Amino acid sequence: MIGLKGKSLTLDADSVPSTSFLKKFEAFDFFPKPKEDYRRSQTTVGALVSVVTLALILLLVLWEGVAYIYGRDAYRTELAVDTSLTKEVVFNIDISFPQERCNELFLDVFDATGSTRFNVTMNVHKTPLDASGKSVFVGERHFHTDYTVPQYNAKFDPTSPKFCGKCFVGRKYSYLQQPETPCRNTCEQVMEEFERRKLAKPSKSTVEQCIGELSEENPGCNYRGSLKLKKASGTLIFAPKMFENVFRINDLMQFNASHVINKLSIGDDLVRRFSKRGVYFPLNNQRFVTTKQFAQVRYFMKIVPTTYISDNTANPVASTYEYSVQWDHRQVPLGSGEIPSVVFSFDFSSMQVNNYFQRPSFCHFIVSLCGIVGGLFVVLGMVDGLVARVLRLL
Repeated sequence: MIGLKGKSLTLDADSVPSTSFLKKFEAFDFFPKPKEDYRRSQTTVGALVSVVTLALILLLVLWEGVAYIYGRDAYRTELAVDTSLTKEVVFNIDISFPQERCNELFLDVFDATGSTRFNVTMNVHKTPLDASGKSVFVGERHFHTDYTVPQYNAKFDPTSPKFCGKCFVGRKYSYLQQPETPCRNTCEQVMEEFERRKLAKPSKSTVEQCIGELSEENPGCNYRGSLKLKKASGTLIFAPKMFENVFRINDLMQFNASHVINKLSIGDDLVRRFSKRGVYFPLNNQRFVTTKQFAQVRYFMKIVPTTYISDNTANPVASTYEYSVQWDHRQVPLGSGEIPSVVFSFDFSSMQVNNYFQRPSFCHFIVSLCGIVGGLFVVLGMVDGLVARVLRLL
């Protein structure tokens, strides 16, 4: 019996861990528990801090939620070397000259490759303006001059030898398409055709062949369209027209450089442009007014290739151009060989700007919210403890 009891005591002693080992293990407890005699006390100051904590949490959660929805932290911009092999760049222009008739104003283009184009009309519409700056032509544009597009038809190109203007009547300007209808390329021929058919003559403001006559009767002109230019340094010049490559002194003396730039953008207008600081077209809605003769206005444009990369699955990467500009104006000295004009000089940057719009993941958003909530609890808990200690000392 004595042997059995001793054996039993020996087994119990071997199965229970030593007290010193448990004490050492308890040192790893990251969550210490208060003693049973610990008493919690709720105070007015603690309640006030709690209300402030909840209010701040709600405010910051709403702030972060709205910022995530609208992509506050989704914008990012990087610089890189321009490696694109684009050969042509589109200039979208809408420029009005209140004091220059359309038949007295030419647009010429020069570039660093030696290419020269005088009196550019391809894919550009010249519309006469009245004294108040409003367009006097209210009809539809049926004629096209851009031979690079698939739908081009030489019969509808006024600059082509094959041009064949048609007459149109009615509120919807439907063409008279009878086989026997001859070509009517001038305003006078159109009016004669209506008279021959015993139809009421339309207003010149609705007949595209009458734009030339409207230009002679009205003081202003608007240039609107898209110019396809080479990706090289160049110049756009709005200047008096030339006769046999010679400027007439009377046209130079009467040229008025006053103008309004309604729009000037470069690249594809359909591209959705974005930036954290917003997209800016520095020349849009700019106005220059002068009454001096031989005035020359010159704009110096630095064009930067720009890429927009977004989380839009339909069109994640889109490329276009942005630009910065400086300008100057002066009176051209007589006999200097220069002419009064409005000049846009442009050059392309070798650097490319990449704008990104990519929202952080939803998990990142949740982690951010947890950090805000936990941080506020800790900081304001410390404030509450500090205030309580100060009050006890007082």
